[in-house]
Amino acid sequence: MKIKRALLSVWKKDGIVELGEFLSEHGIELISTGGTQKVLEDGGLEVTSIGDITGSGAVMDGRVKTLHPKIFGGILADRKNENHLNDLTSLGGFEIDLVVVNFYPFVQEAVEKNLDPADAIEFIDIGGPSMIRAAAKNYHSVTALCEPELYADFMDTFTVNENDIPLTFRKKAAMKVFQMTTAYEAAIAQFLSEEEDILPDTIILPLEKSAELRYGENPHQKAAFYLTDGKSPDWVQHQGKTLSYNNYADMESAWNIPQGFDAIACVIIKHANPCGFGLGENPLEAYERAVSTDPVSYFGGIVGFNCKVDETVAEALVQPFLECVIAPAYTQAALKIFERKKNLRIVESPDVRMGQELSVKSVAGGFLCQEKDRQQDELEILETVTKKYPTVKENKAIELGWKLVRHVKSNAIVFAGENQLLGVGAGQMSRIDSVKIAIRKVKEAGLDLRGAVMASDAFFPFPDSIELAAKTGISAVVQPGGSIKDESVIQRADELQISMVFTGTRHFLH
Repeated sequence: MKIKRALLSVWKKDGIVELGEFLSEHGIELISTGGTQKVLEDGGLEVTSIGDITGSGAVMDGRVKTLHPKIFGGILADRKNENHLNDLTSLGGFEIDLVVVNFYPFVQEAVEKNLDPADAIEFIDIGGPSMIRAAAKNYHSVTALCEPELYADFMDTFTVNENDIPLTFRKKAAMKVFQMTTAYEAAIAQFLSEEEDILPDTIILPLEKSAELRYGENPHQKAAFYLTDGKSPDWVQHQGKTLSYNNYADMESAWNIPQGFDAIACVIIKHANPCGFGLGENPLEAYERAVSTDPVSYFGGIVGFNCKVDETVAEALVQPFLECVIAPAYTQAALKIFERKKNLRIVESPDVRMGQELSVKSVAGGFLCQEKDRQQDELEILETVTKKYPTVKENKAIELGWKLVRHVKSNAIVFAGENQLLGVGAGQMSRIDSVKIAIRKVKEAGLDLRGAVMASDAFFPFPDSIELAAKTGISAVVQPGGSIKDESVIQRADELQISMVFTGTRHFLH
């Protein structure tokens, strides 16, 4: 279906003059209004004003300028329906074959700037969405372009097909329109919502593909990374291979875990669990302590810092095989050193917290939504339930262990000292098996549990785990409590002269 007349009305002016020139060169009449008309005319193009067609200019401070039967009739008329065409003639209108529209930037101007609702509503576009939706609805007769990124493809298609735009192109362009209007309306609805509940009655997630991944968790699974419409990533990748599905899954933990500490901290993530963690006077010391937790498993891991990475620790990071390093900043000298490992992914994120507040997971044909587990207030109100109270040193280890155990897959057990993670037992069906694994890992790493703390993400149902850990020399336990066997567990800790504190909060991670 050949194009004879085009309506152009855009907020984003990128490429609009070039598109207008292309259309004019092919004898297509240009219709426009307002700022777009001025840009086109300043570019030397002849433009028909919408006001000349409707017989009226913009009114109500520009709120009404395109909403007119001649305009919408010209867009919506079915070219194969004689009644439609007769009605259009009786209106004194004519066919509009191409509609190029994008909207006022509501997200950038109203949401991100947190405008007062009275000011924000001025960025709610009415005429633009109405026109482009009308064109998309009538894609059998009209071509609708809603993004500057589509212009080049349109011009190529126009040229190849000698101005006979295929139905397949028009249909795909119409789909893009409804995707864009969905995201636009969702942003407005969310902005105007007065619901303070993190789990509102309706959740709208307009997602836009940000990156196509080579594959998902396994090579036979397709995968992509999506962002909410209009949002940019919270991070920048300086170098290295494209991030994998598993890298994305682990990167948030590698970033968030160190942020929970005031001291310089380093974590190593492997298969969704922290396999190493250390505090230090400098990044290198923190990293070396993290490696010492498990000198074998850290191979191929993701390393995260809460501080600027300098050249000293960069020299250590390029020695083994690592998948990724993430930190809030890097020195230029460090970035130069990382260039020696071209495939090593170097990610920088200056934001204090990565990730959404809401966790969404598809399951059982629906979706489970929950707020992220970020609570740490219980550390301020720990209850010592044994006769023996923790020492100052043990309290530091309790804090470290409790902050880490929430990031380990349940059933989770960690052993911790005051400045590093000593051992991890993750994802076992029984809690004592997690204790056994953690003890074995500590021994294999050549570390010492004397005076260390054992942290558990949930209560101990029996005293057996306490008894087993006590044999290694631990001196304190931190756990939520809440078991019907709490008294027997406390009694056994007293007999073993181990201090125990209850947090009253469970931190399962599945």
